[in-house]
Amino acid sequence: MEGRNIEPFFLNTLLKACVVGVALILAANFFFFPEDTVGVITTLVILLACLVAHRIREKHPTSAVVILTSITLAVVCYQRLMQISPSITLATVIIIGFIFSVMLKGRTMWAMHGIALLMLNTVFLYHVSDPVTAAITYSILYLIIAYASGVLKANYDRIHQHLRHTNDEMKKKAAEIAQQNEELQKTQHDLSILNKNLEQMVGERTAKIKAQNDMLISYSHTNAHHLRGPVARLLGLAAIYKLESGGKIDTLVEKMIEQASEVDAVVKKINADLESKELEM
Repeated sequence: MEGRNIEPFFLNTLLKACVVGVALILAANFFFFPEDTVGVITTLVILLACLVAHRIREKHPTSAVVILTSITLAVVCYQRLMQISPSITLATVIIIGFIFSVMLKGRTMWAMHGIALLMLNTVFLYHVSDPVTAAITYSILYLIIAYASGVLKANYDRIHQHLRHTNDEMKKKAAEIAQQNEELQKTQHDLSILNKNLEQMVGERTAKIKAQNDMLISYSHTNAHHLRGPVARLLGLAAIYKLESGGKIDTLVEKMIEQASEVDAVVKKINADLESKELEM
């Protein structure tokens, strides 16, 4: 019954009870008091009003209440004007006042309260020995019951409205959380794809660097080998020249031998470094 007020439930229950109750009263009057023609007819009129109100209650709830209560008030007041005791009229009018306070709102409610009070006081005016005292007493009683019912209904409506507003806020928050969760899942999916792409890029970059490193090592090893050959030959020729000259060589040749020796030392160091790198790998 989420998002619904108490009025439809109350009206439906009330009308069902009225139809059953009035039908039983009509049957009792017909079988036990067939001579009471007025009673049978008035009860039948009230039953018809109940059936009509029950028929239109869903599409026109206010009209259903007005039809039921107006006809009931008119019939009961007519009965009381024809008899002595006003107690049944009083009880009926007070119950109808309660129905007005629960089912109606705004100007319609106040108008129907005014009509009910007018009928109530009319009955006392024509059929009670002390009409002023009775009218004041029962009018105050009617107003107290109507006011209490109205306050109760107003508080119920306020609480119901607050609960409905809270429920709407909770639904809104739940929708926001669901949307945020969906966005987080999408972000997580995007991050997962990005992570896979990064892993692929890192793998490709690592393979490329390794290939370049292998190429560089091979190239350096080859260059060092090719460079050491000429340097070694140059040093060999310098040694032969030194032997043939009796150990006497000029300064220029000596400098060339020194530079060649330095180049040979550098080449040896490069080869040693390359061999150590190969062992580490």
